Amino acid sequence: MKRLWSKGGTGMLALRVHTLGGPEGMSLDEVPEQTGRNDATSVRVAVRAAGVGFVDTLLTRGQFECVSNPPFTPGLEISGEVTAAPPGSGYDVGDRVIGHTLTGGFADVAWVQPDLLAPLPRELSFVEGAAIVVNFHTALLALCRAQLRAGDSVLVHGAGGGLGSATVQLATALGARVVAVASSPERQEVAWAAGACGVCGPDEWCDAVSAAGGVDVIVDPVGGEVFEQSLRCLAPEGRLITLGATSNVMGSVASGHLLRPGSSVMGLLWTEALKRDRTLFTRAAKELDAHVAGGLRPIIGATYGLAQGAEALRAIEDRTASGKLVLTTR
Repeated sequence: MKRLWSKGGTGMLALRVHTLGGPEGMSLDEVPEQTGRNDATSVRVAVRAAGVGFVDTLLTRGQFECVSNPPFTPGLEISGEVTAAPPGSGYDVGDRVIGHTLTGGFADVAWVQPDLLAPLPRELSFVEGAAIVVNFHTALLALCRAQLRAGDSVLVHGAGGGLGSATVQLATALGARVVAVASSPERQEVAWAAGACGVCGPDEWCDAVSAAGGVDVIVDPVGGEVFEQSLRCLAPEGRLITLGATSNVMGSVASGHLLRPGSSVMGLLWTEALKRDRTLFTRAAKELDAHVAGGLRPIIGATYGLAQGAEALRAIEDRTASGKLVLTTR
């Protein structure tokens, strides 16, 4: 396929959703660059890599609240080089950056608002930079809201995926003792590599954690029955934070599970948090820079070319992916 991208910008390649039936409804298209532009205040980025996550699978099926009408380009997180920037944006041509785009990341050009950009840490490759945006920002905010303290015990569900492994890494870096739950031997290896001090399978974690007296913090991106079982595994004054429902079933809270132990339940949707606080992205990126300087690196499960993006999304839907998946554009 002929590439239209150029530094001056005449067009671009984008992996777009044409029908809301999942990854099969996607194709790699040549489109006018204006298709990917937000407005005159945005920074133009030549995308080098784009992270792939569970939200992208929801977008392809029209199951995320911010979904666009087809055709549209998924992709929430990118890394690349600035090729044009408006005055006062804080960025110059040639800057290496990471950024958040609610949609539009699965392309070789993206237009990003300056407050949703941050410098790419010099220690990271473009692939690692794209992998750190959504998962590590979400994990950092979740652990902050859960009032994590050094020495706390933490249970992380889905610990073999991108978000779960990021949460294990950050919680460990912040001084917590982390028990991870992962569904397959491959995902359990990722959880161990992320720094967990114990790893359980999906059928054994509840009994094991309960027998140990519960944990102080539980991070749950799974929902459904996992969420409801987790309520019974909190130590006194424990905190459970839900980050979504990869099980496609939301959990429910029985007040009796909260009263006696004095437990707390909270939720977090990162994209909504960014809307409420336009300084959040920059502040989180700076805090993560310190962890990166100390050796933190995302665990990359696999990389795919842009044309193979549907394959990456299927791996997430099929629960065969472990670690973080990333698309590369050039």
